[in-house]
Amino acid sequence: MSARLGGGFLCLACIAMPIIIVDYLMIMSGAEGGAEITNVERARYAKSVFAAAARGWTFEVLAISLIAAASFILMTRPSRAGWALAAVGALVTMPMYPIMLGGYGEVFAQPDLNVDLFMVLRAISLIVFYVGQGLMMAGFGLVLFIELRSSDRLMPNWLYGLGVGANAIAGGIFLLLHFGLLNSFAIGGPFGLVGFAIMAVFGARLAL
Repeated sequence: MSARLGGGFLCLACIAMPIIIVDYLMIMSGAEGGAEITNVERARYAKSVFAAAARGWTFEVLAISLIAAASFILMTRPSRAGWALAAVGALVTMPMYPIMLGGYGEVFAQPDLNVDLFMVLRAISLIVFYVGQGLMMAGFGLVLFIELRSSDRLMPNWLYGLGVGANAIAGGIFLLLHFGLLNSFAIGGPFGLVGFAIMAVFGARLAL
């Protein structure tokens, strides 16, 4: 029963995440137009779309929480090392949401927009995001790699292989961003979406 609940949590979260990510990218597209955008312009745009972005973050923090819970539950499986890494990544990501929902909210609620404070909070949230998501996606990749080598497979081998590759690449790109070796996650976006989709299928198979 616990494994089925863990699979259900994982499935729900990994269905929600791509929807939330695509919605966020559409909302924030006006602030990601290139290096020429100034901090003032970025802060003003973020303030103008904060209500819409905050709606997505409100659901995203719940999805990440479900991933953490599922990872703890599924540590009873042979792929426990991957689940442990995914759980740590989810927990590292969690502080980002108070920063954005509470911190940005307070900055934008003030009569005078404090651009410097907004940029500080944004920089902190990006570090947390890159590290947390990098570890979480790498953990997903490790889970599928270990599960592929077991006799109790829940999906076709090709789907495991695709999931290992997509999650490993997405996790690697997040970590490269953390180390300053990349400037944009755009190249990793499709891999992340595929990675979440395959983990949703894996979770559904566990739940059923």
